[in-house]
Order: sequence, then structure tokens, then C-alpha cells
Amino acid sequence: MTEKLGISVAEAARRLGISTRTAYTWTHRADFPSFCIGNRIVVYEKGLDEWVKKMVEMKAV
Repeated sequence: MTEKLGISVAEAARRLGISTRTAYTWTHRADFPSFCIGNRIVVYEKGLDEWVKKMVEMKAV
């Protein structure tokens, strides 16, 4: 079975505990791990975990 590399913006929002609207807003950030395939926005799953860790580390400073 192949591991899934990307998740939907809605799934990323559920994982983060935020609204889908906020997650879509974040996809426009240069540092948020998302990309487009056709007209669909995909969030890089491992990149999301790394992004969250980075945000936590920045807050701790």
C-alpha cells in the first residue's frame, strides 16, 4: 500500500482544530506546506507536522 503524501485542506483543518476557512487562508502563506494540483489545493502531510513544530518553536522564543 502506498503512503499518502498529501491531504485535503479540510483534513488539515480537522487535524489542526481550526476552521476550513482559516486553513484555506493559510494556504496563501509562503511558509504553509501546500501546493496546487489542477484546481485542487493539497497540503503536504509531513510538511504540516514540521510547520506546526516550527510555529511552536517560534512562539517559545
